[in-house]
Amino acid sequence: MRRESRGWKSLPALVVCGLLLSGSLMARDLEGSSDWGKRVVVSTSVSGMVAKVHASAGDEVERGALLLALDSRGNQARLVAAQARKEATRQLNEETRRELDRTLELYDRTLISEHERKLAEIALAESDAALHEAEAKLVSIRLQQEYSRVKAPFAGLVLAVHVQPGQAVINRNEAAPLVTLVDNKQMLAQALTDTAGLKGVKRGDPVQIGVRGKWLDGKVSGWGYEPIQAGGKGYRLEAEFNPDPGMGLRAGEPLVIRLPDE
Repeated sequence: MRRESRGWKSLPALVVCGLLLSGSLMARDLEGSSDWGKRVVVSTSVSGMVAKVHASAGDEVERGALLLALDSRGNQARLVAAQARKEATRQLNEETRRELDRTLELYDRTLISEHERKLAEIALAESDAALHEAEAKLVSIRLQQEYSRVKAPFAGLVLAVHVQPGQAVINRNEAAPLVTLVDNKQMLAQALTDTAGLKGVKRGDPVQIGVRGKWLDGKVSGWGYEPIQAGGKGYRLEAEFNPDPGMGLRAGEPLVIRLPDE
């Protein structure tokens, strides 16, 4: 979104680049560059063969979009077996519970011993444990089934796809990288300044971002507490901003962060 309030005026096309080259910047202007708002290497905890890749580098995807899927036929077979085991365990548990009720009735009538009553209670406890174990295994397999379908954690730009159909994904010691996804909706403007440049600057302060001949709204999102360069110069200043739709802004493009007058 663009605005011309607080005394900031629109720059004609290519003026920003001209300012960066000529050095004719205002006192509160900081030269910097663009970066992605978020950069995430998407992976999964499940190992398997890549069945299909649904995204390519350069694709813009929505949150929850399917990026790729692993071959889940083996997991589907385990899921069917686990569902059958749970059902059998559930029926056995119900019968064990009924058996305990019959045992307690006989015990109340003093027809069986305390030992027999206790054995029936232990049998039910073991049956309950078996049922809980079957339920837990079923949940685990369903999670593996879900994790075999890798989805975008947020809306953004697919920067790279690291696997191809038929490739094995083995997550033994660490998760294998599958897709690199970046947030190109809310980007960062980064610049270096000295301690004087950070004076009076607060998180959330409005700034203007000059890029590709336009002024865009932004706000201060953070800064560094240690200098990147020697001699106390080069404290990092970051500001969030939203590029215009269709602008196609990339990371590393030159820009200007204009701080408001003190």
